Amino acid sequence: MPMPQGEVIFRRFELGDADDVWHLHRAASEDGGVRGPEGAWEDDLRAILEVYIKPGGDFLLAHIGPRLVAMGGLKAVDADVAQLKRMRVDPAFRRRGFGRRLLRELESRAVAAGFKRIVLDTTMIQLGAQRLYEIADYVRCREGTLHGYAVIFYEKRLADEAGALHLAK
Repeated sequence: MPMPQGEVIFRRFELGDADDVWHLHRAASEDGGVRGPEGAWEDDLRAILEVYIKPGGDFLLAHIGPRLVAMGGLKAVDADVAQLKRMRVDPAFRRRGFGRRLLRELESRAVAAGFKRIVLDTTMIQLGAQRLYEIADYVRCREGTLHGYAVIFYEKRLADEAGALHLAK
């Protein structure tokens, strides 16, 4: 199948996107070696409006033409903190900067929503994700286990004490 060509369009999730989001999640997770059996740990993807958008977060999709190539969410933890979740890039589109661009867009939206800090976790085996976050100035806070996977917890302050923004490069 030829690769879609054209401009990347970022937009907020809509209900009609649910199947495409689910398929990208499963394909990217399998390709990354972190696809487990379907379970409660994925319930947020069946309720994106309720889990991400209505409580003050966001869930973005990146399209090239009709094809969903990347996605990611901001889940409000409290008034100051958002959790970055479900960052996925279609395996056929990896290593082309889509993750970096999506991260930058999510950070910009986090700042616009008033969040001061982003927290996230990624598995130890997802080296590309670790590089993405570390290049974007996320700081490793600790290691732990989630859903049976060894994970690294990261955080990033979006603005310093003087109010200068620190968004992904």
